Parts: sequence; structure tokens; C-alpha cells
Amino acid sequence: MPNKIKYLVTGGSGNLGTHLCPKIKCLTPSKEELDILNVAQIEKFVSLDEINAVLHMAAIADTTLADKNKKMTYEVNVKGTANIASAAKRFNKKIIYISTDYVFPCTEDGYKEIDQPQPFNWYGFTKYAGELEIQNSTDNYLIIRTSFRPVVWPFPTAYSDIYTSADYIDVIAAELALCLNQATDLMGIIHIGTPTKTLYELAKKRNPDVLPEKSNDNKKNRTLSLEKWQQIKNQLL
Repeated sequence: MPNKIKYLVTGGSGNLGTHLCPKIKCLTPSKEELDILNVAQIEKFVSLDEINAVLHMAAIADTTLADKNKKMTYEVNVKGTANIASAAKRFNKKIIYISTDYVFPCTEDGYKEIDQPQPFNWYGFTKYAGELEIQNSTDNYLIIRTSFRPVVWPFPTAYSDIYTSADYIDVIAAELALCLNQATDLMGIIHIGTPTKTLYELAKKRNPDVLPEKSNDNKKNRTLSLEKWQQIKNQLL
């Protein structure tokens, strides 16, 4: 049975939010109602008695857009996160922050929660900076690093030499819901995903006609160690 925790969700209307929010008890204000750069709006919602914790997902996640609009991305991903963390601290609410595998350089296998982040692009840098803002604001936090793809593989080809622990968005949403509904005492940092596979292997699951291709990218190991999460799941299931 799901627990009684009710989450205030930022970014609830985004891709992940539309799959995750129906699976948890939550309040999902619109962007107009809750601008994460507006402290008064944030505090209005975070202070509500019905809210037990804040699930912060609002971010600029498009890596190309992030590179083209560095100032805006920094404002949203870093300053916005700092605002959310500060309000969570003030009103004694736990904050859960959705981060990314891109905080790592993606050149080694199985990054662990204790490994030192080393982002290789602006998006990854701002998400790691967001992690630091939270860690510097409060001890009452959970940082979840994860990655996901659209429900259906949208391309005719997929890389057969890039490895990932990401999965389809509905699969990752189910993993996150399990964590949020049952592992509610979890604190610190955790990596959530599914076992390592190539992007081609992932694509084939839902697009049997997809063709393999090789990548020129040297960031071929986009895998997170899931050992900690698997141990927790074994206790929950």
C-alpha cells in the first residue's frame, strides 16, 4: 500500500511528471502558479500543511538548448533549485531532487553514488551545481540520479556501442514511484535505472525494426551502479 506522504512536485507537467505523478500522492502546480525563480510562490506551496516533501523535477533538460542558453539554464537549474532547497529547509520539508547521469564524464562503467562527479556539458554542470545547492542548504534530502528515453524509440537507428542504465520513461517512472511510495526514509544520493544495455538493445525492445550504428562520441559508458537501489528493492518487493 502506498504511504501517506504527499509531495509538492515542480515540473509535474513535464515528460517525467506526466508518467510519475499519477503513481504518487502529490500536488502539481502549473508553471504559472509555481515559478521556481519566484520565492514567494515557492513558499506559498512549500509551507502548506498537507505537503510532506518536495519533489523537484523542474529543469531545462535539453542539452542543446542548455548549451545555447547558458544563462537561462543556470538560472533555472541552479538558482531555481537553490530557491526550492531554501524553502524546503525553512519549512522543514524533505527535498527529493531528480538529477542525471550526465554529472559524470560517461567514460567509465558503473558510476557509484560516492564517485566524484565531473560533468562534460553545461546541462550536467548545472545539474551537479543543483545537487551542491541542495547539499549546502539542508541535510533532509534525497538526490536521485537517473536517465530515461521516450516511451517509443523515435529514431530508425540506435548506437550499438554506447552503454546505458537508462530505460523508457514509463519504466523509470515506475522505479521512481516505488522509491517515493515505499523507500520514504531514504536519504543522501541514490542511482535508479535498469541493468546495463546498449542503446541498440534498449531500442529493440520497442522498435524491432531499428538498425544498429556506431557512434563517434567518446562518451560511451553512460552507466550508473544500481547496487544500492537493487538492495533496497530486494527489501521492498
